[in-house]
Amino acid sequence: AAVYKALSDHHIYLEGTLLKPNMVTPGHACPTKYSPEEIAMATVTALRRTVPPAVPGITFLSGGQSEEEASLNLNAINNCPLPRPCSLTFSYGRALQASGLNTWRGQR
Repeated sequence: AAVYKALSDHHIYLEGTLLKPNMVTPGHACPTKYSPEEIAMATVTALRRTVPPAVPGITFLSGGQSEEEASLNLNAINNCPLPRPCSLTFSYGRALQASGLNTWRGQR
């Protein structure tokens, strides 16, 4: 919310911006394992509470998650029953390419 307050104070055209956050996930020291559905609910709830309606889209980062975790969590977000504040997509360069690149290793 503070970022959007600052953008508003500087008369930034929010309709021309995208937000590129991580998902709401537990920290490394957290002993509790949350399901993708719980992560989705927490993520969508946080976005609904803080992202202004003028923002047209959110592009998720993988935030250090494994390929499988990032994919499962994004799928759960897309299937979350809560209304989304705007269009959602992903920007998972390394997270989704790592195993393929590791397997291939530049060899044909």
